[in-house]
Amino acid sequence: MALSAMSLDSPTLVVVDLETGGLDPRRRPHIQLAAVAVDGATLSTPETIEIKVRFDERKANKYSLRKNSNSRKLWQDHALPEQQAARLFAGFLAKHATYTELAPNGNEYALTQLVAHNAAFDGTYLHTWYERLRIFCPARRQVMCTLQRSLWHFFENPSPAPPHNFKLETHCQYFGVTFSAADAHDALGDVRATVALYKALVARRAEVPYSNAA
Repeated sequence: MALSAMSLDSPTLVVVDLETGGLDPRRRPHIQLAAVAVDGATLSTPETIEIKVRFDERKANKYSLRKNSNSRKLWQDHALPEQQAARLFAGFLAKHATYTELAPNGNEYALTQLVAHNAAFDGTYLHTWYERLRIFCPARRQVMCTLQRSLWHFFENPSPAPPHNFKLETHCQYFGVTFSAADAHDALGDVRATVALYKALVARRAEVPYSNAA
């Protein structure tokens, strides 16, 4: 687990990536979680967390385990029990919660705005995991998505041609973002690539002239 310090002066996005033991969040375990806090004004990245989660290999899909970047020795030495891992990750999210909600009793509480590549998977998996563990997840269910942002970009700007698929690695190659094959399916490597991709998409958007033609 790696954690660095920061102080909040502006709204923050938290870019997340999960590595799992399969596609069904009700049956398959979490293996690894990583997140990077991104300052919404400057796009600086003042804090990062990465957690390896102890899991039962019998509950994981063997293909998923082969695909993920994990080793038994590394997990034996560094993985945390899932309750501890979930609470630690929730603490990181709560620290960067900048979105205010109202509880039924009228009290305010804060949630984090998450970002992920293919957010439909990561967001669902994360919230289902917390619900199973009966731990509050201080994050909005509406997860912003770099894949969806890219889809909009190429819909609005069809030239040049879009990449041949919308995988994270393919996107990074298309936009000139450094992405090591050795980092693929490692949560920390993937989340850092997602942050870089988000920055590239923001920069590309700034370069595209706005047209208000009728």
